[in-house]
Amino acid sequence: MKVKDKVMYHYHKLGIYDDKWQVGNELVVDDNFDSYYSSIIDKFSTGVKCVNGIFSLDRVIYEYVEEIGIENVDIKAITKLLKDSSLIIKNINIYNRELMLEKYRKENNPDLPSRLHSIWLTDKESLNFWEEQLNGRRKLKLYRVSVTGNLFKSSDSFIPDDELTAKEMYEASSAYWNPVFSEEDLCKAEYLFQGRVKVLEKINNDV
Repeated sequence: MKVKDKVMYHYHKLGIYDDKWQVGNELVVDDNFDSYYSSIIDKFSTGVKCVNGIFSLDRVIYEYVEEIGIENVDIKAITKLLKDSSLIIKNINIYNRELMLEKYRKENNPDLPSRLHSIWLTDKESLNFWEEQLNGRRKLKLYRVSVTGNLFKSSDSFIPDDELTAKEMYEASSAYWNPVFSEEDLCKAEYLFQGRVKVLEKINNDV
């Protein structure tokens, strides 16, 4: 959907394009703009930091179990290993999901803005949902913006589940790119946008 000077809202994650997110600035969002998920895909690895460098997680686990002996590994090392494993599994799920969502878009809805090269916006009705949904709220700031360009509306309800296979994620992506909204879905609205963004106002300091 083409829009001009439409007022929307954006939760900005600190550490990403901080210099651009200043009141009065204008941002150009196009295929050269890398989103948060784009950076996750580009930097994805199953490596974990160890004493002598970074090694693949399966190699570390093998050494603990087969060479060192799990009974000889202290609880601190086991705790770190579990935390690293959990984070890697989470990133694998995101990696598969975003690749399948992008693959489906390219093959079926190529005119829609890419999740890898867009910014996320929301409307006033969904602000409460996103305030509760987003993690690390102290690292987020809420802005009111004016946008002119290509705006696509979907919902968090239509994101493929992490437990699905890659093939199932691809098939489930149809609901995201071709949304049919219920009232509940509309309360979880998310918008992808490419075009010009003018930063109008910072709503609060910490969300």
